[in-house]
Amino acid sequence: MRKIAIIGSGTTTLYIAHKLLQRGYAVTVYSDRTADDWLLRSAPTGTAYLYECNIMLEREIGIEHWYDTALHGQGVHLDFQPTVGADRLVLIGNFSGEGAAIDVRMRIARWMNDFEAAGGKLVQSAVTIEALNKIANAADVTLLAAGKGEIGKLIPRDPLRSVYDRPQRLVTMGIVEGFDHPCPDRSDIRAVKFNFFADAGEYFWVPYTHKDAGPTWCWLLEAKPGSYLDCMGDVRSAAEANAVMKRLIKTYAPYEWPHVEHMRPVEGDEHAWLKGAFPPTVREACARLGGGLVIPVGDTAITYDPIGGQGGNSAQRHAKFVADAIIERGDAAFDEAWANRVRDDFWEYHGRAAYAFNNILLEPLTEAGQIVLGYASQHRAFSDQHFIGNMASPNYFFPWLEDPALARAKIAEFERSVRAT
Repeated sequence: MRKIAIIGSGTTTLYIAHKLLQRGYAVTVYSDRTADDWLLRSAPTGTAYLYECNIMLEREIGIEHWYDTALHGQGVHLDFQPTVGADRLVLIGNFSGEGAAIDVRMRIARWMNDFEAAGGKLVQSAVTIEALNKIANAADVTLLAAGKGEIGKLIPRDPLRSVYDRPQRLVTMGIVEGFDHPCPDRSDIRAVKFNFFADAGEYFWVPYTHKDAGPTWCWLLEAKPGSYLDCMGDVRSAAEANAVMKRLIKTYAPYEWPHVEHMRPVEGDEHAWLKGAFPPTVREACARLGGGLVIPVGDTAITYDPIGGQGGNSAQRHAKFVADAIIERGDAAFDEAWANRVRDDFWEYHGRAAYAFNNILLEPLTEAGQIVLGYASQHRAFSDQHFIGNMASPNYFFPWLEDPALARAKIAEFERSVRAT
């Protein structure tokens, strides 16, 4: 029986752990937190909005338990303006299916308990570099998901694929209640609501399912360092973050204020907020520790800024991709050549486009972007079919989202199809 060691108890690693355990592998998960720690004493790891197609990956292996009763997101409502007070470009579009942001703490706690109940081995321990050497030496292959933690840096950064070497945004999130929708008078769907200020950053609202309170909302502020949205530096609690966010909305987005003026941190959860900054990073395929092969998965393999909604979704796809690659390997050795091939195959399958699409949103709007957003804001069907509707599959955006001539050709193709019908 092949031995798989997994460092970290996030959603990516627990998906892999369950799938490989079901296929007869000896799987050991090392976690610095217990299931109760995750459920009762941890902050969420992010908004974790997943598109429907990626949530269904969990359902395929029998570990999805919340989607049918979750608060779903049906699409995007985007307000874009060059700066505060300028005319807003408004774009609305539907996703290809209804996604959801379901509290990762609830999912992780359930999956940890179910993993043990199914015969998996769970070791509660903070893994040091010394311990990782021993673990890797004893396993056939070791998977590492350290999130954005220091141990993840054992896997070298890929300088050819990593665009940035420093954070592009200062990120703060909070889970809140006290309202039904941030823009009920201007959107015909329950939307993930984006507010882009080209000169300062952005913030957005995500329909959220909290582990205790159920249907709520999550806001995420992405401030360019030193801009007028950079206002969370001294915040130390959910209540303080909520107060600052309310002042920001009232000052810079007064069109939203009447709908959210009564928002408050979700009751009874002092951990329902998060603050940090990190550079979007692509890492190498593997490292050798203690003679054993260590492979990064999920956020440790490719770290995305939250701006484009690609992080959790790419991580979920990567989990399935790596688990399938391990199964397909059979009894053959897990060596560097295999790890490099798996990494490169995933990059071509999904990673390259997801990373490029996400990074486009971090930069000033290009000419091609202006053409596409302008047209999509005036033609809902184009937005549904060719922009918002394909955010779950960013391969579709290239190369036309980067080239003005190709962007115009895509619009012309759409208009021909409309006339034909």
